[in-house]
Amino acid sequence: MLPLLQLGKSSLTSQAFMKGLIQGAIYAGIVIALLFLCLLPLIVKHIRKKQAKKTAAIKAKKSSKVRASQELKTSLKPEEQGKPTVATFSESRILEKQDKRAS
Repeated sequence: MLPLLQLGKSSLTSQAFMKGLIQGAIYAGIVIALLFLCLLPLIVKHIRKKQAKKTAAIKAKKSSKVRASQELKTSLKPEEQGKPTVATFSESRILEKQDKRAS
């Protein structure tokens, strides 16, 4: 009879162990879920900051490119507004004559 009592005790012990293991796993899952829900706003804030920095960098690059192209366009404009940059053949002859007379 002694071996039957030992068998029953080990069965109770293993059942209690399994019950505790399952209960611990459930509680651990609940704790992890609560931590995730509490930390979720901080995670979202961190991600948004990273995205904002990236978009700011991209906008800065684009604006510097736009400024550079605008400066290039303004540097290509003639300094004197009175003289055309593109002249027909007859206009260029007139301008040459005027330059010869002026000098």
